[in-house]
This record gives sequence, structure tokens and C-alpha cells, in this order.
Amino acid sequence: MLPSWLQSYLYAAESPRWTFESFADEVARLLGLPPTMRTAAFERSSETDHVWLLWKPDQGGASVMVERPYGDLRAALVIKVWWHQSPDPADVAAMVLAYERRGRVQSLRSLLDRVLRRG
Repeated sequence: MLPSWLQSYLYAAESPRWTFESFADEVARLLGLPPTMRTAAFERSSETDHVWLLWKPDQGGASVMVERPYGDLRAALVIKVWWHQSPDPADVAAMVLAYERRGRVQSLRSLLDRVLRRG
């Protein structure tokens, strides 16, 4: 017989508390966005004023690609979550906000540089 702590761990790994859609929707809610939209058979997306999010299910988890509209694709952020590690949507939302904030600061700096160069 397995110890109770191991049984509960194995049970949690077998039946994750999140589904792909519910996890993506919870991250969107934490970002103050409406639920994600289905964009393809196995994709969901949402967007803020500064970033686009594209969710894809993956073997044992999901990944979200976060990119800035009209930005360099090489600068995109990919976040991978594994259901067996009990991911927290708040952690993913915080990563998206940090990436978004970093982009706004860089945009502001480049705008300020352009203005100062003209003067």
C-alpha cells in the first residue's frame, strides 16, 4: 500500500485540476481580459494592448507564446506549463505582465531617444 501523501500526489497527477481551456481562460481573467478565443482546432488566443498570446496544448501540458504586435518574432516569450507540476495561472499572468511592462519601458526609451535626438 502507498503512503497517503504519495497516493494524493499520484491522483493529482492523473487528474489535473486544470484543463487547457480553463487554465488559459484563468490567465486571461487575471490579466483583465475576456476568455480566450478559439483560433484553430487546438489553439486559443487573447491579446492585451501590448502583447498577443497564443495558447497550444502540448503532451502533458500547454505552452503560450507571448509576442509584441509588430515586434521581432525572435523576441517572443514562450511559457511552458506541465499539468503534473500543478502550475499556477497567477505565475503565468505575472510573467506576461512583466514581459508586457518591459516592452512598454523599451518603447518609451526609444521614443525618448528619438525626441532628444531631434532637439
